[in-house]
Amino acid sequence: MPDSSIASALRNAFVWNTINAIFSQAAGFIIFLILAHMLNPAIFGAVALSAVVADFVAIDGRYAGMDAVLQRGSFDRKSLNAAFLALSVIAAPIAAILFVAGPLLANWQNVPLVGYYMPIFGVLLLATPWLSVMDALIMRDLGFKTFAKRNMLSTVIGGIGGIAVAFSPLAIWALPVQRVTSTLFVLVFEFLHTRWIPGVRTDREARQDLFRRLIPLWLIAAINLSMQRATVLVFGIRFDSATVGLFRAADRISESVQNPIISPLFALWFPLMSKVRGNDRAEADVFTAIIRTSAFVAFPTFAGLIVVADDMTSALLPQSYAGVAPILRAVAITSLMIPIAWFNPIAMNALGMNKRSLHYSAIVAVTCIGALVAIPTRSPQLAVLIMAAPTLFFGFYGNFVLLRRLRISPLAHYLGLLPAALAAAAMAAMTGYVHVAFLGHFIPIERLGMTIALGVAIYFGLLATFSRRWMAERIHLLVGRSA
Repeated sequence: MPDSSIASALRNAFVWNTINAIFSQAAGFIIFLILAHMLNPAIFGAVALSAVVADFVAIDGRYAGMDAVLQRGSFDRKSLNAAFLALSVIAAPIAAILFVAGPLLANWQNVPLVGYYMPIFGVLLLATPWLSVMDALIMRDLGFKTFAKRNMLSTVIGGIGGIAVAFSPLAIWALPVQRVTSTLFVLVFEFLHTRWIPGVRTDREARQDLFRRLIPLWLIAAINLSMQRATVLVFGIRFDSATVGLFRAADRISESVQNPIISPLFALWFPLMSKVRGNDRAEADVFTAIIRTSAFVAFPTFAGLIVVADDMTSALLPQSYAGVAPILRAVAITSLMIPIAWFNPIAMNALGMNKRSLHYSAIVAVTCIGALVAIPTRSPQLAVLIMAAPTLFFGFYGNFVLLRRLRISPLAHYLGLLPAALAAAAMAAMTGYVHVAFLGHFIPIERLGMTIALGVAIYFGLLATFSRRWMAERIHLLVGRSA
């Protein structure tokens, strides 16, 4: 187990990240359901296609910039200005490209809305460099509480703006308005907390060092998200915008389940590893704590989602979204690999293995996207599984690289994941049987609730019976005590 200071930091970070994720995802999901009843899947598909390139800067670039500043550890004005300028040099040309390319892509894909949405998303990129630096200033002092407030408020305020437009004659603008409103709120919120205004005074050393750190971190983030974006693009080419919308709806449901339990763990790596850097034992403790906790929550969640995918879709979405269920089940299957594969790149980055992480991420992305493109299928759910299949092999390879770096026994590592894996498998088998054999006459929302309650009881009952100490360690860690 980690020592008390590490456990306390884990607890504080995890608690606020979890509050943030649960509230933001719950509010975001409610907003999504309202908008889904007002807008057809093609509009969601048009927004997904329009945002593919923009998110390369708005999400990947923003957080890579924050991580680069945190990794460098210098917060003087010249260093912060260097980070701002480094991001601006990339963000401004991409914004201009999106502004011009929107109408061209709209004609190519025969999706007119893309021609309107993409330029808007391009303009929003101009705020990204400022946001990235302010993110780093907040997170310098482990400002998870401030981040939680920011995300929760921006979700609600952006959602209110989008819903208001959805109920008006301008309903096709609801999703862009939601994004614009949210971004502007975050910009004002972070400025009020940091009072930081960008400038042009930098020094050569700071610029070079920030670029050296920023580019690999940015590429790694972009590559790791490229598989989802590649799926959107391939779906847009191979299927139609309605199918893209169904995929995004399935992904949105999965994210609403995944983010409250997994995103808090992703957000721990850089801040916590920066606090224990150079202490081999502490680094190994942080790694083990995060990975085992991810198994504790991810295995039962996504095993259960496979069982209830049909009921969840029927209970939450209108009939026009009936095709979401099989795609959701495929996405849930790929999410079972979270403890094995998903943390490898960010763990390597947090340990200062940027170049190794970049090579690893690039190979995974090329292989998975290559499989998706090379193996044609008319089934969107099969396309999701084909793309994710190589990830498991590379996941184990990445594990061994990290375990060797941290001097952790592979056998001990995987035995530490086994209690959650076995309990989740047994839970899925039992609930699946009961779901089919005894609950068929209930309506979907009733069947969904009963299956979830049964699954929770079985999972925790099995752990309490056969792996009580292991479960206690996970729970005690999250409340900051030693088992």
